[in-house]
Amino acid sequence: MSVLLILTVGTGTKGAHSNLAQGLVNTLHQIRPRKFWLVPSMSPDSTAVAEMVRDGAPGDSQFQPWSAMAPFRGIDHHDDLFSCRTAIREVICAARRDLGSTEQLMVNPTSGTKQMSVAAVLAALDEEIGEIVFTVGDRADGVVKTGTERMAQFSTRQFLLERDLRQATELFAAGAFFAAARLLKSYPDSEAARAREIALCLQEWQRMNYAKAAGHAARFSEQIRTHLKRLSEAGAFSVEVLADLLAGAGELLRWGDCEEALARYYRGAEQTAKVRLAVEHDIIPPYRRDALLKLLPAGSTLAKEIQERSTGGEVLLGNDRAWRVLQEVRDPLADAYFADSLLQRGLRQRHESMFGHGTQPVEPSLVRSVRDRIQELLRHHFPAAADASAKVIRPIGF
Repeated sequence: MSVLLILTVGTGTKGAHSNLAQGLVNTLHQIRPRKFWLVPSMSPDSTAVAEMVRDGAPGDSQFQPWSAMAPFRGIDHHDDLFSCRTAIREVICAARRDLGSTEQLMVNPTSGTKQMSVAAVLAALDEEIGEIVFTVGDRADGVVKTGTERMAQFSTRQFLLERDLRQATELFAAGAFFAAARLLKSYPDSEAARAREIALCLQEWQRMNYAKAAGHAARFSEQIRTHLKRLSEAGAFSVEVLADLLAGAGELLRWGDCEEALARYYRGAEQTAKVRLAVEHDIIPPYRRDALLKLLPAGSTLAKEIQERSTGGEVLLGNDRAWRVLQEVRDPLADAYFADSLLQRGLRQRHESMFGHGTQPVEPSLVRSVRDRIQELLRHHFPAAADASAKVIRPIGF
């Protein structure tokens, strides 16, 4: 593989068996880069070493001057970490413009002050160049003996993977599943691939796209895949799907997405009424006028309304009308629902938010109140749904 190389250049520690300039020349002969850049300090001694390295380079390695006026991007303050880092990042960015699609960019931070070496490593990691290579060898007087040089490579990929896994974990915990998956997309490592599948699974799960979520789960957990497959087959008007819908609202609240959480609790309240109609009264979509009229007391206000407003024999049941149907048939769940004025008031706040017809922000305390009251309602009047809610499975991390 063809290589582009950046070397820092110091003045070296004197030793009976060492010659810094020759050591760096030997480094160039071992790596044989297509192009190389030298980054000395502004010290005349350091610049002089850089000139010797440039002149001793192999013939098939092209030295790249920094500009028409300056052969090197010198470091003004070689003991200042940030000054060193800035200079080396600039050289990396310049070198990247010459980097071919199959080439590798390397940084050798062996020579120079400790600040220069540390800055070169930090700059390489900042710019995600791929490889850092150190010149090592037999040592005498604390320095590498000239003529014994060999290369020790350090791939930045593992460091970057660990960093991005930490960042993806933070995104995952905040519900940013798609962002977490996107961050890990470039890593073929099994750990990253598994984390990405978990993130994509939760992305689809939160959307209640159970079949697709199950496809991702198959790559990391048979238990979760089975659970999601069961949800995908349960039908929209089942207690299991209702429980999962409410669990999703709880996650949104935990992430701080209060407006969307309230909107989902509002949808959950409507779904509660419709699931109750399906489970206890055998009323399922599409809602047929004749089936509803048969269920409702003859001559009731709601029966007349449905008779007058149905289209083609079908009836649209929104949140209010679904609960009114339950109330008309004296279902205790509806009686408790309408008796809870704080729940009613909290759910109506959805209409004033961006998920309704306004732009009013929603306070977390209001959403928590709605959550608690819905849970209390289910616990006392719809235990099957409450029990299903207690069994919801959700991965909480990678």
